[in-house]
Amino acid sequence: MRKLGSLQDFKRTVYLSMIIPSLLAMISYIFFVFNRPGHGKYIAITVVLTCWFTISLFMLYQKRLMRFVEYGTLIIISAMHIGTVYDGFFNYIAIDKAGAFGVTVMWVPAVILSFFLILGGRRGLVFSLTVFMVIFVMGLVNFREMSEDYLISVTQFYVAYLFYILIIYFSQFLIKLFSDFEDMKENAFTDALTGIANRHQIDIWLEEKVSSETEVPVSLLFFDIDHFKCVNDKYGHKVGDSVLRELAVLIKENLSSYEQFGRWGGEEFIIISAQSRENVQKLAEELRLKIQEHSFETAGRQTVSFGVTEFIVGESIDSLISRADRGLYQSKHEGRNRVTII
Repeated sequence: MRKLGSLQDFKRTVYLSMIIPSLLAMISYIFFVFNRPGHGKYIAITVVLTCWFTISLFMLYQKRLMRFVEYGTLIIISAMHIGTVYDGFFNYIAIDKAGAFGVTVMWVPAVILSFFLILGGRRGLVFSLTVFMVIFVMGLVNFREMSEDYLISVTQFYVAYLFYILIIYFSQFLIKLFSDFEDMKENAFTDALTGIANRHQIDIWLEEKVSSETEVPVSLLFFDIDHFKCVNDKYGHKVGDSVLRELAVLIKENLSSYEQFGRWGGEEFIIISAQSRENVQKLAEELRLKIQEHSFETAGRQTVSFGVTEFIVGESIDSLISRADRGLYQSKHEGRNRVTII
Protein backbone atom coordinates (compact mmCIF):
# COMPACT_ATOMS: atom_id res chain seq x y z
CA MET A 1 0.00 0.00 0.00
CA ARG A 2 1.39 3.37 -0.94
CA LYS A 3 2.18 5.82 1.79
CA LEU A 4 -0.52 8.48 2.21
CA GLY A 5 0.68 12.04 2.36
CA SER A 6 -2.12 13.66 4.36
CA LEU A 7 -5.31 13.14 6.34
CA GLN A 8 -7.29 14.11 3.23
CA ASP A 9 -5.57 11.35 1.24
CA PHE A 10 -6.37 8.85 3.98
CA LYS A 11 -10.02 9.88 4.19
CA ARG A 12 -10.39 9.84 0.44
CA THR A 13 -8.95 6.31 0.31
CA VAL A 14 -11.32 5.12 3.04
CA TYR A 15 -14.33 6.73 1.33
CA LEU A 16 -13.48 5.06 -1.97
CA SER A 17 -13.05 1.68 -0.25
CA MET A 18 -16.46 2.12 1.43
CA ILE A 19 -18.41 3.54 -1.48
CA ILE A 20 -17.56 0.88 -4.08
CA PRO A 21 -18.82 -2.14 -2.06
CA SER A 22 -21.78 -0.06 -0.85
CA LEU A 23 -22.77 0.68 -4.45
CA LEU A 24 -22.51 -3.00 -5.34
CA ALA A 25 -24.67 -3.94 -2.35
CA MET A 26 -27.32 -1.33 -3.24
CA ILE A 27 -27.45 -2.31 -6.91
CA SER A 28 -27.79 -5.96 -5.89
CA TYR A 29 -30.62 -5.08 -3.51
CA ILE A 30 -32.51 -3.16 -6.22
CA PHE A 31 -32.05 -6.02 -8.67
CA PHE A 32 -33.29 -8.76 -6.32
CA VAL A 33 -36.33 -7.01 -4.76
CA PHE A 34 -37.40 -4.77 -7.64
CA ASN A 35 -40.65 -6.62 -8.37
CA ARG A 36 -41.40 -7.75 -4.82
CA PRO A 37 -44.29 -6.10 -2.95
CA GLY A 38 -43.63 -4.03 0.17
CA HIS A 39 -40.16 -2.87 -0.86
CA GLY A 40 -41.12 0.27 -2.75
CA LYS A 41 -39.93 2.83 -0.18
CA TYR A 42 -36.68 0.95 0.44
CA ILE A 43 -36.00 0.78 -3.28
CA ALA A 44 -36.60 4.54 -3.51
CA ILE A 45 -34.14 5.16 -0.65
CA THR A 46 -31.60 2.83 -2.22
CA VAL A 47 -31.92 4.54 -5.61
CA VAL A 48 -31.29 7.95 -4.01
CA LEU A 49 -28.23 6.60 -2.17
CA THR A 50 -26.97 4.89 -5.33
CA CYS A 51 -27.21 8.12 -7.32
CA TRP A 52 -25.50 10.13 -4.60
CA PHE A 53 -22.69 7.63 -4.08
CA THR A 54 -22.13 7.46 -7.84
CA ILE A 55 -21.72 11.25 -7.94
CA SER A 56 -19.49 11.10 -4.85
CA LEU A 57 -17.35 8.40 -6.42
CA PHE A 58 -16.75 10.58 -9.46
CA MET A 59 -15.93 13.61 -7.29
CA LEU A 60 -13.50 11.65 -5.13
CA TYR A 61 -11.67 10.20 -8.12
CA GLN A 62 -11.38 13.70 -9.53
CA LYS A 63 -10.32 15.06 -6.10
CA ARG A 64 -12.96 17.77 -6.31
CA LEU A 65 -15.41 19.25 -3.78
CA MET A 66 -14.48 16.77 -1.07
CA ARG A 67 -16.11 18.77 1.76
CA PHE A 68 -19.29 19.07 -0.28
CA VAL A 69 -19.28 15.29 -0.77
CA GLU A 70 -18.63 14.73 2.95
CA TYR A 71 -21.38 16.98 4.28
CA GLY A 72 -23.82 15.91 1.59
CA THR A 73 -23.17 12.30 2.56
CA LEU A 74 -23.52 13.16 6.25
CA ILE A 75 -26.96 14.76 5.72
CA ILE A 76 -28.28 11.99 3.46
CA ILE A 77 -27.00 9.10 5.56
CA SER A 78 -28.19 10.66 8.83
CA ALA A 79 -31.67 11.38 7.48
CA MET A 80 -32.09 7.96 5.92
CA HIS A 81 -30.65 6.17 8.94
CA ILE A 82 -33.02 7.92 11.33
CA GLY A 83 -35.85 7.45 8.84
CA THR A 84 -35.39 3.68 8.58
CA VAL A 85 -35.21 3.33 12.37
CA TYR A 86 -38.36 5.49 12.66
CA ASP A 87 -40.08 3.21 10.16
CA GLY A 88 -39.05 0.18 12.20
CA PHE A 89 -40.47 1.57 15.43
CA PHE A 90 -43.70 3.09 14.14
CA ASN A 91 -44.62 0.82 11.24
CA TYR A 92 -43.38 -2.51 12.58
CA ILE A 93 -42.84 -2.58 16.33
CA ALA A 94 -45.93 -0.46 17.07
CA ILE A 95 -48.14 -3.09 15.41
CA ASP A 96 -45.95 -6.08 16.40
CA LYS A 97 -44.98 -6.78 12.81
CA ALA A 98 -41.88 -8.83 12.06
CA GLY A 99 -38.78 -7.32 10.42
CA ALA A 100 -38.55 -4.06 12.36
CA PHE A 101 -35.09 -2.87 11.31
CA GLY A 102 -34.18 -5.27 8.52
CA VAL A 103 -30.76 -4.49 7.05
CA THR A 104 -30.57 -1.25 9.08
CA VAL A 105 -28.71 -3.03 11.89
CA MET A 106 -26.09 -4.35 9.47
CA TRP A 107 -25.24 -0.82 8.28
CA VAL A 108 -24.99 0.79 11.75
CA PRO A 109 -21.16 0.38 12.09
CA ALA A 110 -20.61 1.89 8.62
CA VAL A 111 -22.97 4.78 9.42
CA ILE A 112 -21.21 5.60 12.70
CA LEU A 113 -17.79 5.25 11.08
CA SER A 114 -18.90 7.77 8.44
CA PHE A 115 -19.87 10.23 11.18
CA PHE A 116 -16.39 10.03 12.72
CA LEU A 117 -14.55 10.21 9.41
CA ILE A 118 -16.45 13.27 8.27
CA LEU A 119 -16.58 15.19 11.55
CA GLY A 120 -13.49 13.99 13.38
CA GLY A 121 -13.19 12.53 16.88
CA ARG A 122 -15.03 14.83 19.28
CA ARG A 123 -17.58 16.22 16.87
CA GLY A 124 -18.17 12.72 15.53
CA LEU A 125 -18.80 11.49 19.08
CA VAL A 126 -21.26 14.31 19.82
CA PHE A 127 -23.09 13.81 16.52
CA SER A 128 -23.25 10.02 16.95
CA LEU A 129 -24.63 10.36 20.50
CA THR A 130 -27.16 12.91 19.26
CA VAL A 131 -28.41 10.49 16.60
CA PHE A 132 -28.47 7.76 19.24
CA MET A 133 -30.60 9.93 21.54
CA VAL A 134 -33.07 10.61 18.71
CA ILE A 135 -33.35 6.87 18.10
CA PHE A 136 -33.55 6.19 21.84
CA VAL A 137 -36.48 8.60 22.21
CA MET A 138 -38.27 6.75 19.39
CA GLY A 139 -37.91 3.56 21.42
CA LEU A 140 -39.22 5.20 24.60
CA VAL A 141 -42.32 6.40 22.78
CA ASN A 142 -43.07 2.81 21.78
CA PHE A 143 -41.82 1.18 24.95
CA ARG A 144 -45.25 0.22 26.33
CA GLU A 145 -46.43 -1.23 23.01
CA MET A 146 -43.43 -3.52 22.56
CA SER A 147 -43.78 -7.25 22.93
CA GLU A 148 -41.30 -9.03 25.18
CA ASP A 149 -39.35 -10.33 22.16
CA TYR A 150 -39.09 -6.86 20.65
CA LEU A 151 -38.12 -5.34 23.99
CA ILE A 152 -35.13 -7.67 24.22
CA SER A 153 -34.14 -7.03 20.57
CA VAL A 154 -34.41 -3.25 20.92
CA THR A 155 -32.39 -3.28 24.15
CA GLN A 156 -29.66 -5.29 22.40
CA PHE A 157 -29.82 -2.85 19.48
CA TYR A 158 -29.24 0.12 21.79
CA VAL A 159 -26.38 -1.59 23.63
CA ALA A 160 -24.72 -2.55 20.35
CA TYR A 161 -25.23 0.99 19.01
CA LEU A 162 -23.46 2.53 22.01
CA PHE A 163 -20.72 -0.09 21.75
CA TYR A 164 -20.10 0.82 18.09
CA ILE A 165 -19.89 4.50 18.98
CA LEU A 166 -17.44 3.95 21.83
CA ILE A 167 -15.25 1.41 20.02
CA ILE A 168 -14.89 3.66 16.97
CA TYR A 169 -14.23 6.70 19.16
CA PHE A 170 -11.53 4.97 21.22
CA SER A 171 -10.04 3.21 18.20
CA GLN A 172 -8.72 6.59 16.99
CA PHE A 173 -6.46 6.71 20.06
CA LEU A 174 -5.28 3.18 19.34
CA ILE A 175 -4.55 4.14 15.73
CA LYS A 176 -2.66 7.22 16.91
CA LEU A 177 -0.68 5.05 19.33
CA PHE A 178 0.33 2.68 16.53
CA SER A 179 1.12 5.64 14.28
CA ASP A 180 3.34 7.24 16.92
CA PHE A 181 5.05 3.88 17.47
CA GLU A 182 5.74 3.51 13.74
CA ASP A 183 7.11 7.07 13.65
CA MET A 184 9.38 6.26 16.58
CA LYS A 185 10.65 3.14 14.80
CA GLU A 186 11.21 5.07 11.59
CA ASN A 187 13.02 7.87 13.38
CA ALA A 188 15.20 5.34 15.20
CA PHE A 189 16.55 4.06 11.89
CA THR A 190 16.38 7.19 9.72
CA ASP A 191 18.75 10.12 9.52
CA ALA A 192 16.73 13.21 10.41
CA LEU A 193 18.57 15.53 8.01
CA THR A 194 18.75 13.48 4.82
CA GLY A 195 15.90 11.00 5.25
CA ILE A 196 18.14 8.03 4.46
CA ALA A 197 19.28 5.28 6.85
CA ASN A 198 21.26 6.37 9.90
CA ARG A 199 24.28 4.71 11.50
CA HIS A 200 22.14 2.47 13.68
CA GLN A 201 20.38 1.06 10.62
CA ILE A 202 23.69 0.62 8.78
CA ASP A 203 25.03 -1.40 11.73
CA ILE A 204 21.97 -3.67 11.56
CA TRP A 205 22.35 -4.12 7.79
CA LEU A 206 26.03 -5.00 8.14
CA GLU A 207 25.31 -7.48 10.92
CA GLU A 208 22.68 -9.17 8.75
CA LYS A 209 24.95 -9.26 5.72
CA VAL A 210 28.08 -10.67 7.34
CA SER A 211 26.14 -13.24 9.38
CA SER A 212 24.25 -14.50 6.34
CA GLU A 213 25.11 -18.02 5.21
CA THR A 214 24.49 -17.22 1.55
CA GLU A 215 27.37 -16.79 -0.87
CA VAL A 216 26.23 -13.36 -2.04
CA PRO A 217 29.17 -10.92 -1.93
CA VAL A 218 29.14 -7.98 0.46
CA SER A 219 31.01 -4.87 -0.63
CA LEU A 220 31.35 -1.51 1.06
CA LEU A 221 31.62 1.94 -0.48
CA PHE A 222 32.73 4.52 2.08
CA PHE A 223 32.77 8.12 0.86
CA ASP A 224 32.54 11.72 1.93
CA ILE A 225 32.44 15.21 0.45
CA ASP A 226 35.82 16.77 -0.27
CA HIS A 227 36.58 20.00 1.64
CA PHE A 228 33.12 20.00 3.21
CA LYS A 229 34.37 22.19 6.05
CA CYS A 230 35.05 24.89 3.46
CA VAL A 231 31.40 24.70 2.35
CA ASN A 232 30.22 25.28 5.92
CA ASP A 233 32.77 28.05 6.50
CA LYS A 234 31.99 29.84 3.23
CA TYR A 235 28.20 29.42 2.96
CA GLY A 236 27.10 28.52 6.48
CA HIS A 237 25.76 25.33 8.02
CA LYS A 238 22.30 25.66 6.48
CA VAL A 239 23.84 25.51 3.02
CA GLY A 240 26.00 22.60 4.20
CA ASP A 241 22.86 20.76 5.31
CA SER A 242 21.26 21.49 1.95
CA VAL A 243 24.28 19.99 0.15
CA LEU A 244 24.04 16.82 2.26
CA ARG A 245 20.33 16.45 1.48
CA GLU A 246 20.88 17.07 -2.24
CA LEU A 247 23.75 14.59 -2.32
CA ALA A 248 21.62 11.93 -0.62
CA VAL A 249 18.90 12.36 -3.25
CA LEU A 250 21.42 12.22 -6.10
CA ILE A 251 23.00 9.02 -4.79
CA LYS A 252 19.64 7.30 -4.19
CA GLU A 253 18.56 8.03 -7.75
CA ASN A 254 21.60 6.18 -9.09
CA LEU A 255 21.50 3.05 -6.94
CA SER A 256 19.94 -0.30 -7.79
CA SER A 257 18.14 -2.86 -5.65
CA TYR A 258 21.55 -4.41 -4.88
CA GLU A 259 22.54 -1.45 -2.68
CA GLN A 260 21.62 -0.10 0.75
CA PHE A 261 22.53 3.50 1.45
CA GLY A 262 22.93 5.46 4.65
CA ARG A 263 24.66 8.35 6.39
CA TRP A 264 27.52 7.27 8.63
CA GLY A 265 27.90 10.67 10.25
CA GLY A 266 28.76 14.27 9.31
CA GLU A 267 29.58 14.30 5.60
CA GLU A 268 30.40 10.57 5.53
CA PHE A 269 28.15 8.06 3.77
CA ILE A 270 28.16 4.28 3.29
CA ILE A 271 26.75 2.10 0.54
CA ILE A 272 26.43 -1.64 1.19
CA SER A 273 26.29 -3.59 -2.05
CA ALA A 274 25.58 -7.21 -2.94
CA GLN A 275 28.01 -7.01 -5.84
CA SER A 276 31.62 -8.05 -6.24
CA ARG A 277 34.51 -5.67 -5.59
CA GLU A 278 35.10 -5.08 -9.31
CA ASN A 279 31.46 -4.17 -9.94
CA VAL A 280 31.24 -1.80 -6.98
CA GLN A 281 34.44 -0.11 -8.14
CA LYS A 282 32.62 0.67 -11.41
CA LEU A 283 29.62 1.88 -9.40
CA ALA A 284 31.82 4.14 -7.29
CA GLU A 285 33.40 5.65 -10.43
CA GLU A 286 29.95 6.28 -11.93
CA LEU A 287 28.76 7.96 -8.73
CA ARG A 288 31.93 10.03 -8.46
CA LEU A 289 31.46 11.35 -12.00
CA LYS A 290 27.75 12.02 -11.43
CA ILE A 291 28.58 14.12 -8.38
CA GLN A 292 31.49 15.87 -10.07
CA GLU A 293 29.22 16.91 -12.97
CA HIS A 294 26.36 17.95 -10.71
CA SER A 295 25.96 21.59 -9.73
CA PHE A 296 24.54 21.84 -6.22
CA GLU A 297 21.79 24.40 -5.94
CA THR A 298 23.34 26.30 -3.04
CA ALA A 299 27.06 25.53 -3.32
CA GLY A 300 27.89 24.82 -6.95
CA ARG A 301 30.28 22.02 -7.93
CA GLN A 302 31.45 19.55 -5.31
CA THR A 303 33.46 16.32 -5.38
CA VAL A 304 33.62 13.17 -3.26
CA SER A 305 36.28 10.58 -2.44
CA PHE A 306 35.63 6.83 -2.16
CA GLY A 307 37.11 3.91 -0.31
CA VAL A 308 35.88 0.56 -1.66
CA THR A 309 36.38 -2.94 -0.29
CA GLU A 310 34.80 -6.40 -0.19
CA PHE A 311 33.97 -8.44 2.89
CA ILE A 312 36.34 -11.32 3.66
CA VAL A 313 34.64 -14.34 5.18
CA GLY A 314 35.46 -14.60 8.88
CA GLU A 315 36.47 -10.99 9.45
CA SER A 316 34.64 -8.60 11.78
CA ILE A 317 32.48 -5.68 10.80
CA ASP A 318 34.99 -3.31 12.38
CA SER A 319 37.72 -4.76 10.17
CA LEU A 320 35.57 -4.32 7.06
CA ILE A 321 34.77 -0.70 7.86
CA SER A 322 38.36 0.03 8.84
CA ARG A 323 39.60 -1.24 5.47
CA ALA A 324 37.06 0.88 3.58
CA ASP A 325 38.09 3.86 5.72
CA ARG A 326 41.73 3.29 4.79
CA GLY A 327 40.71 3.37 1.14
CA LEU A 328 38.91 6.67 1.69
CA TYR A 329 41.94 8.10 3.52
CA GLN A 330 44.19 7.06 0.63
CA SER A 331 41.87 8.77 -1.87
CA LYS A 332 42.12 11.95 0.21
CA HIS A 333 45.89 11.65 0.50
CA GLU A 334 46.29 11.19 -3.27
CA GLY A 335 44.39 14.32 -4.21
CA ARG A 336 40.70 13.65 -3.56
CA ASN A 337 37.88 13.16 -6.08
CA ARG A 338 38.98 9.59 -6.72
CA VAL A 339 38.14 5.94 -5.91
CA THR A 340 40.54 3.69 -4.05
CA ILE A 341 39.85 -0.02 -3.82
CA ILE A 342 41.47 -2.14 -1.12
